[in-house]
Amino acid sequence: MDHIYKYSVLTATPDRRRGERVNVGIVVFREGKADVRLAQAAFKLKALTRENWEARIEGVRERIAALCSSGEPAEVLLERLALVEPMISPSGVGTLAAHGGSDYERTLEEIMDTLVLLPKPKPTDAVSRINTEIATTFRKAKALAKPEQGLKDGKIVRSLPVAPNEGLLADFALRNGKMHIASTLDLRKQSVRLDEAALKSIVLDKSRDVFGKSVRRIGVYAVEPDLKKHFSHHIQLLSDYADETYNWLDQSKRTRFLRTMYDAMHAHG
Repeated sequence: MDHIYKYSVLTATPDRRRGERVNVGIVVFREGKADVRLAQAAFKLKALTRENWEARIEGVRERIAALCSSGEPAEVLLERLALVEPMISPSGVGTLAAHGGSDYERTLEEIMDTLVLLPKPKPTDAVSRINTEIATTFRKAKALAKPEQGLKDGKIVRSLPVAPNEGLLADFALRNGKMHIASTLDLRKQSVRLDEAALKSIVLDKSRDVFGKSVRRIGVYAVEPDLKKHFSHHIQLLSDYADETYNWLDQSKRTRFLRTMYDAMHAHG
């Protein structure tokens, strides 16, 4: 028999004067408790404000869970939510049906993918201009791994899965005792959505969880001088999660990036 639960999508508005909103999670009311799922909230809020939201987001989760533990109707609890955390507002009440634990988790994952998480890259966007140029350069230097090679071969690998279930791939990766993860961002377009920069930043941040704190996180972007100010928010977001960043179109910065990778290969032996 299906269990029916009520839920609400949680929306954050960090500055009400600006009116910018982002969906940051959901709360499900089940068996007198609240199942609070927040995802990519800190990334999205940092993209809007350039501030660090990690600690506050965790506090938000705890306050919502505590508020909703009284077992009162979902509609009543949601009305009180703004008093507990003014930045967060629920977007109505929906219902979900699930047979059991695994079905419940699968349903929540579908809701999160549809309404909360940043969109995954489309297959047509998998190979960008900057990645093609970087790969060509590495290939000419005989530094790029062949399709049948991997990290153990000491070459630079393309499209390394960092979190496959989340669709997160490192554009380039190398291991020479410690991991080197590079995320690229091509800004040679009239319009680039900020969530593209957010996804690249998430890859860098996630790589630390997967490969440990010693991972070297590298951001590489391509922007023309006259557009650098226009895309400053994108560049800053990528830089916030990288240990070092390079502009591929700046010859001196390009040389430094390539030298970083080649030196790491040499250290590998």
